[in-house]
Amino acid sequence: MLRDLVRLAAPALAPLALCSCAPTAARPPAPSQVTITQGAVAADHVLASEAGASVLRAGGNAVDAAVAAALSSGVVQPSGSGLGGGGFALVVQSDGSATFLDFRETAPAAATRDMYAGGTGGGSSQDGGLAVATPAEALGLAELETRFGRLGAARVAAPAIAQARDGFQRGAHLQQALRSHPGMDTLFTTHDGQTLRRPLLAKALTAWGETGGKAFRDGWVAQDFVDATTAAGGILTLADLTSYAVKERTPLSGSWHGHTVITAPPPSSGGIAILQMLQATDGVAGVPCRVEAAKHAMADRAVFGGDPDFVSVDSAALLSPARIDAIRTDCGPTTRPSDHYGKITAQTDHGTLHISVMDSSGMAVALTTTINTTFGSKVVAPRSGIVLNNEMDDFAARPGEPNAYGLIQSENNAIGPGRRPLSSMSPTVVLGPDKRPVLAVGASGGPFIITATYQTIENVLLAGLSPADALNAPRWHHQWMPDVVTLEPAAPGSADLAAAGHTLKTIEKPACAVQVVRRLADGSFEAASDPRKGGEAVIVR
Repeated sequence: MLRDLVRLAAPALAPLALCSCAPTAARPPAPSQVTITQGAVAADHVLASEAGASVLRAGGNAVDAAVAAALSSGVVQPSGSGLGGGGFALVVQSDGSATFLDFRETAPAAATRDMYAGGTGGGSSQDGGLAVATPAEALGLAELETRFGRLGAARVAAPAIAQARDGFQRGAHLQQALRSHPGMDTLFTTHDGQTLRRPLLAKALTAWGETGGKAFRDGWVAQDFVDATTAAGGILTLADLTSYAVKERTPLSGSWHGHTVITAPPPSSGGIAILQMLQATDGVAGVPCRVEAAKHAMADRAVFGGDPDFVSVDSAALLSPARIDAIRTDCGPTTRPSDHYGKITAQTDHGTLHISVMDSSGMAVALTTTINTTFGSKVVAPRSGIVLNNEMDDFAARPGEPNAYGLIQSENNAIGPGRRPLSSMSPTVVLGPDKRPVLAVGASGGPFIITATYQTIENVLLAGLSPADALNAPRWHHQWMPDVVTLEPAAPGSADLAAAGHTLKTIEKPACAVQVVRRLADGSFEAASDPRKGGEAVIVR
């Protein structure tokens, strides 16, 4: 285990005018923050951050570090991540040029629009083999490393292999997940009750490194996925894996307060929503208007979002000045019924992780991966020890009915062979006035990802909070349906929201974790990991 870390205590939380409030005893503990000069890795587990830091130390760049951290996360945080899932990666170079890789899972070739209609108990899109979409994280990380990394697949996989082979300490987040899903403890071997080992996964990670991911496309690991899914009643085939293609897509971007916000395009719904909210609330005070903007953005998500390879998603219209102005001017003194939203005409994840990395060259990476809900489908591939996703539930599995996150889906997100389900994952990089990356940010937590990422960007770049203080600030969330504002204890604006007619619900258990790296004017960095998931940002001197 790497231990030469630099961790500085977070300063006291300053009052926040826009999106937070004064500190209270109900807040979670301050997040870990480090201030450095060579680069930063912020992941939702300290061992994943350490894995990324180790390859930075070895001469790797931000992509090497992000891939190493993602592979490690699948070892130590398997309830929400791993090579049985998929994801998005945003890579921004020091000159502001950006590349977005989409390795979101796809519906198997045998999938049909109504495959879950009439299912008993409503669970087949969430649990078991039929919930498994084509796993693509291994293929996406391999392409990311090949195109942008320095060190190669075998080297960046080494920290995760060592953790799986030699063991790691059980973290609080994993312990809580295992209490809720005790059957998943078969993933681990242990001799002392605390040191967990995953020897099967170590072999699979070795195969990933040695073959550059090919073992996960048509080799023994791919066959292991197919066999496990078939045995659990699923429809995944080897042909689904061999025919899978990582997609390069054009990232979305928008101007905001002298910055350029670069973010995820469809099939992410988060990028459009974040840009809508940032621009519609620019210059507007108060939480109620921000919640109204979120309701509009999340309703647009439901109505217009889908896989751009199969349906038309008019991002330009949704982000047009006329659409942004319509959202802004619709912010009245009271909220409206839910059927009011998603109807203004546009003019002509529990089981997710996020990693933010910057390096001294100026490169920034925002990488979000997912297996959807906690422990995904609960199907474990027996030879590799990898948990398979339940991403089929992110489609409109039963049109008009809410999925596991309470999101209602439209026909644009209907199931179809080869389609990629709509996602809330929102990896984002913000450029400063000099057009160099100043912020890498993203989150885990299903639809909470979108509102949490938005609030964090405002907190850091508009309200002037440090990354640590920004993540420590209590947050609100609205996803249009159900028509409820979810608030963490001491979240801002609760009295104003109640006066505007909102239904409020306080949650004691936080639902989302954000990871942030920021470049300061002198070229040094700040990094922080969200205390809600127990992560720590790490650097090596």
